[in-house]
Amino acid sequence: MNDSTAPEPAYQTPTPSPHPDVTGRYYVPGFPIGEGKTDYEKYLHTVQLLSLQTPVESAISPEEPLFQITHQASELWMKLMLIELKRALAFMDSDQPLMACRCLRLVNECVQVLMLQVDLIARNISIVEYGKIRTVLGQGSGMESPGFNWLLETAPSLWAHFTGLMQRQQLDLRAIYVDYEKNIEMHTLAEALMDFDDLFHKWRAHHFALVARTIGAESNSLKGLSSQVLQKGVKTRFFPELLELRSTLTNESSVAYGGQPLAD
Repeated sequence: MNDSTAPEPAYQTPTPSPHPDVTGRYYVPGFPIGEGKTDYEKYLHTVQLLSLQTPVESAISPEEPLFQITHQASELWMKLMLIELKRALAFMDSDQPLMACRCLRLVNECVQVLMLQVDLIARNISIVEYGKIRTVLGQGSGMESPGFNWLLETAPSLWAHFTGLMQRQQLDLRAIYVDYEKNIEMHTLAEALMDFDDLFHKWRAHHFALVARTIGAESNSLKGLSSQVLQKGVKTRFFPELLELRSTLTNESSVAYGGQPLAD
């Protein structure tokens, strides 16, 4: 029989799989996930990134991945913060206060992420397991964090650049706040700086609370330093001028209205 004259077979609907895929996965079954074969993995260097943690089977504690991953992620967030702070400095130097505000907004949201990470550890790491983790830290301390120390070096310089911007615009801090409607861009920038100072202060307080919760407020670090050293850092503020102005304006307003009790 000549095959060329054979009738075309009728179209048949594929038989549904008895176990349909409900995962919505992107990869076909058997694809080597995580081996750096896709552009996404290549761009983000996921093979290297995901190999930077102690293997689970070698971890000193089942909670070591939590401790290590959150701290590694923190260094990445602080790297981003430093990049944005330097951009903010450049925008202030080029008389673009709103662009500096945009950078500081991202910085401030990063600080909030860092606070969430501190709380994540506090709620999920046990005292006993953290004691095990400390045995593999050597003399490691969060005070040695490169990201944290770079931020401590960079943040105070914001005030000098802000002061230079005020001088070029022939403004002082009092005018920016008293006549904020006329100086709304500079007022918004000043408040962004206040937000950063306030959030950084709260982040340090969260960290001290974590230390007190996990090893005790009176304990010593792995370097033999008292935990009270951290509490001293909590009291540090980057821009005390912004707080002092608030006190001044509040006290002046108290004099203006006399501070008298309400009439019966």
